[in-house]
Amino acid sequence: MVSSICLVGAVFFSAAVGSAGQSTNATQATQPAQVTNPAQSNKDQAARPAQEKKVDAALAAAKAKAHHFDRVVIIVLENGDYEAAIRDKNLAALAAQGASFSNFHALFHPSYPNYLAMVAGTDFGIHRRTRFLADRQVDFPDDADHKTIADRLVAAGLDFKNYAEELPEGNCPFRIDDQHVAKSKKGDYVRRHVPFMSFREVQEKWCDRVVRVDSSKGNSLLGIDDSIFVRDAKAGLVAYSFYSPNMNNDGHNTNVGVASAWLSAFLDKTFTQKLRKGTLVVVTFDESDHNADNKIYTLFLGDMVKEAKDQDPKVLDRRYTHYDVLRTIEDNFGLEPLAAGDREATAITDIWR
Repeated sequence: MVSSICLVGAVFFSAAVGSAGQSTNATQATQPAQVTNPAQSNKDQAARPAQEKKVDAALAAAKAKAHHFDRVVIIVLENGDYEAAIRDKNLAALAAQGASFSNFHALFHPSYPNYLAMVAGTDFGIHRRTRFLADRQVDFPDDADHKTIADRLVAAGLDFKNYAEELPEGNCPFRIDDQHVAKSKKGDYVRRHVPFMSFREVQEKWCDRVVRVDSSKGNSLLGIDDSIFVRDAKAGLVAYSFYSPNMNNDGHNTNVGVASAWLSAFLDKTFTQKLRKGTLVVVTFDESDHNADNKIYTLFLGDMVKEAKDQDPKVLDRRYTHYDVLRTIEDNFGLEPLAAGDREATAITDIWR
């Protein structure tokens, strides 16, 4: 029986690979200026037979070195020193529920290179610019040297989304870099905190995976839970979700206390435990604020993660970075690393139930 299943899977996999190869060649032959319908590739992907997608996903899972979670949601807060974050009552309470790493470090200053590293395994040298220029967003070309985990996921029959609070109204690919939001909303928008928007491939092929969240409709502090993220969570999230809070909720324009209060309410009232079943929640900061070694608070939370009381402090004190989180996600889904950063990284182990 096992041999038959493998044979059937191989047949479907071969068909899927052939189809994907033809699609890639067609995309490379089309210049960006000639693209008249950027959403067409999304429709083509959706039109693939459901069985092919299932087989691709099953093959990826079979290759996984250690499959611990079905989905991952990454929530990034801004500019917080580890020392300040771990003393915050909300973040300390959340830390007791999962694996809170005591020796986790961001990679760069300022923010933007860290966001790129989280999804691409490299910042493409952006951190080498001056501090001011390193925070200016770049539109990377659609070529073999500028791939993200989105490419690996889609090729494996999985999917991704980047939810962005207060993403501007208008046509995809939302080229507005930043926008002040009316007082009726909860905070401003900035595009550099939405990492997938830095890649022309996403802008031109997968822009519908970048999803606007109106935080006034999903304000957990007010008991409102009808945001598009909540609707997706109730229907079933895709394998990989990156959640970009607005500039108040992430702490950038406020502070760690405001960000932690938002996060606590978000997990308690909006993205509840019932909705999080089978989902690894990664809470991290992009970079530190003042400490010298870029040490930041990072937490793994989920029903597959041991509670803090059952964790080994020596394991939690291992040195990790954003690259190690990316490598952990890749290994979980059976995906190949993207660049030197994640390729040379160490998957996070010994924290799982």
